[in-house]
Amino acid sequence: MLSDRKIKERNIRKKAIIQGALKVFNDLGIEKTTMDEIAIESGFGKATLYYYFSSKDEVFIEIMEYGWKKLWNDIESKIIENIGPRKKFMAIVKQIANTVTKNKNLYGFLFTAPNYINDNQNHYWKGYQDRLYSILQSIIEEGIKKKEFVNINSGLLMKAIGGLFHQLLITNEDKLKEDDFELMLKNFLNP
Repeated sequence: MLSDRKIKERNIRKKAIIQGALKVFNDLGIEKTTMDEIAIESGFGKATLYYYFSSKDEVFIEIMEYGWKKLWNDIESKIIENIGPRKKFMAIVKQIANTVTKNKNLYGFLFTAPNYINDNQNHYWKGYQDRLYSILQSIIEEGIKKKEFVNINSGLLMKAIGGLFHQLLITNEDKLKEDDFELMLKNFLNP
């Protein structure tokens, strides 16, 4: 059995590898990233990297799990608030925006990596993603019923909002002002 100190050391190394991998992914793109470059950027030898991850895909999956779990933990309190659908939706989306803008490399990766990950496997992170999308979609549907949102297909609205997140929060170098983001959502959702 590993001591608490050894477990802490392993977690520190894994976090350094994840941060190194995110830097390499951001600099070179996912397809061009290699395990050699991740090892160099992380400050470890290749053997240490392979001790923790057997492939680039395993690094991808670890990053996905870390990012989705972090996002979920940041918004969970907003999800269980007993408020109307419009206020709840806005609170969740604003918290997501806040979390994403604090670590654009991580969430930029989360938005692009699924295209490169083998979808034949059931990944732990997908549970967080699926739950979040289902919750947001159900809030939209409730808001439509209560006439708090425009009457539109909730799946289509989710895709549009996802596109806005990707464009405005990940690819835009200037920090999106909270007031501008809220105004954009209000205008987009008004009945």
